[in-house]
Amino acid sequence: MDQTADRLLGMIRKDPDYIPGAKLPGEVQLCELFGVSRTTVRAAVRSLAAQGYLEVRRGSGTFVLDRSSTEVDIGLQKLESVQARLKDLYEIRMMIEPEVARLACLRGTDEELHEIARKAEAVAEAIRQGLDFDSAEEEFHQAFVAAAHNPYMEQLLPIIHNALHDAWATMDVSGLLAQPTIRDNEILVGFLRQRDSQGAKYAMATHIRHSINILNL
Repeated sequence: MDQTADRLLGMIRKDPDYIPGAKLPGEVQLCELFGVSRTTVRAAVRSLAAQGYLEVRRGSGTFVLDRSSTEVDIGLQKLESVQARLKDLYEIRMMIEPEVARLACLRGTDEELHEIARKAEAVAEAIRQGLDFDSAEEEFHQAFVAAAHNPYMEQLLPIIHNALHDAWATMDVSGLLAQPTIRDNEILVGFLRQRDSQGAKYAMATHIRHSINILNL
């Protein structure tokens, strides 16, 4: 993602068509231009938007911002702001997701628990191939919510995860969390297969705590 963000920023800086206020090409065109997936393009755009180079206007597109007056900003305040947001979001996850894992163990059908295991393997495969695994990891956690059979939680968790992705866009989160994620997911799935609800709850809390520690939150 960082490489794509750098290439996109280089395009904005070098191409005279992309003056402040200019609209960027759509996602499909950027995917073809850089030879990457939509997930990678979206992450790159979020990263540059967080740094003040771009503005995403829902329903209108992505536009170049004027950075001439802020180029001296080395981004320390923004990084501190991102870390504060991540800390708050992980606190919310710690309050909610361990209990979701426990309920999934108790309420989930065999097929739903098998689906969680399949999602965990999809995450591991993406990591082994060096691909972005954010979407696969989000689907893995969303599968827990589906197995917990709480419709309100199904609406709440995507909001939290979307906010996480926006904050992650300015940090190399995928690189930091890749291998710990594989290990933690395997442990979680192991408790699910045993229908050990307390073990699943503890494993989910441990997984979130690992992320908090790795990201220095």
